[in-house]
Amino acid sequence: MTREIRDSKGGMDRHILRMTLPTVLSNIVVPLLALCDTAVAGHMPGEIFLAGVALGSLMVSTAYWLFSFLRAGTSGITATAFGSADRLAMGYALARSLSLALLLGLLIIAVHDPLCDLLLWAMGASPDVTELAARYFSICIFGAVPMMILTAVSGWLIGMQSTAMAMVVNVSVCIVNVVLTLSFVYLADMGFDGIACGTLVSQWFVLIPAAFILARICRAHDIRFVFSRRQFFLAREWKRLFGVNSNLFFRSACMIAATMILYAYGARLGDVVICANAVVNQLFLFFSYFMDGFAFTGEALVGRFSGADDRSALALAIRRLLFWTLVMTLTFVAVYAVGLHTFASLLSESEAVVASVESCFLWVLAIPAAGAVAFIFDGFYVGLTRTRPMLLSTAAGLAVFVALLFAGEHTQWMLWLSFVAYLAVRSIVLVALFPFNSLGLTSRLKHKNQNLI
Repeated sequence: MTREIRDSKGGMDRHILRMTLPTVLSNIVVPLLALCDTAVAGHMPGEIFLAGVALGSLMVSTAYWLFSFLRAGTSGITATAFGSADRLAMGYALARSLSLALLLGLLIIAVHDPLCDLLLWAMGASPDVTELAARYFSICIFGAVPMMILTAVSGWLIGMQSTAMAMVVNVSVCIVNVVLTLSFVYLADMGFDGIACGTLVSQWFVLIPAAFILARICRAHDIRFVFSRRQFFLAREWKRLFGVNSNLFFRSACMIAATMILYAYGARLGDVVICANAVVNQLFLFFSYFMDGFAFTGEALVGRFSGADDRSALALAIRRLLFWTLVMTLTFVAVYAVGLHTFASLLSESEAVVASVESCFLWVLAIPAAGAVAFIFDGFYVGLTRTRPMLLSTAAGLAVFVALLFAGEHTQWMLWLSFVAYLAVRSIVLVALFPFNSLGLTSRLKHKNQNLI
């Protein structure tokens, strides 16, 4: 199978799709299962409970998103070790990432009170909603340790080319959350606090199956933990880990800033535009579910083949991933072009909202076209553990985004034009800085260019 992957276009395509499908399914299923908290709160008397859960879960997600670099940083380093068949490095990549995850989780818990106050101030909700959101956040945030650990585990599994197992971990959290939330709210009669407690306990509980999955993968690859303090605390490896993750940390901060600005700017454009923007954003998120799947596969394969110093397989993997990126882009552009009215009508019954969405027709089509390259090249860079260009591209995109927003008229059209520019700048910078020549890929990619499609 390994030889078929390296030498056959069809073999590489099958391998890419086999690795990508579990991630895409996870990306689609997890948000659906995560709606449990919202659905339970929505059936409580009064809209305030739904608002409290919505705001509280957004605050928790924002806190965790800032540290999501742990998954990408872990997957790139692990994939490189996997490619070089260095079992010791694979084991220590997991050990170091789990240690960092534990420290980050404890840090989040230690600062959760001022962090909660800061996020509540940024959200600016009513006093009643603020109180409920603070209760939800203050309970759920004690799941920071398992969530950081599960983030590291997910990254390690992707680096080990086991995207299916990563999917099992992610989906398991949500399934257990659904069961426990319903039990705490309706059987234990815990009310609103039961929603947060269900989420918290599920996060700790899923560490058990995650440990079994890790043990299984380690046995399959003959990875044995013979702990050596000297090897564990090796300065160059920690420097590499922090170097990769620090760039990703500040990149996450830039992305959070762009998202916050997007929502804050849109919130000033009126209720109809707010709803329309939410629909457009959902269409972007749906596209991202698929592209994230290919990007994660890119992390695993690029890291694997660069670690093995297999330039031919590396060029083939990049070429086929670019092909699937083109396929996904054209597919989504075509589907959105034909079905925008239908999608908008499904997500909103308001004719005014549907009309507002249709006024963004050009930008709905431009978002996949502008952002697809950024998604896939992010995966390439993570696989190579060269994350500085990812930070530079996102910072440049954010600068252009803000400049256009404040230079132009305060309109919905300008908002999405600026967002498309943000994605396009990220794509352009990532391609411009990619080390094709130093990796010896230029001639191979040009020679095989006719096979791209």
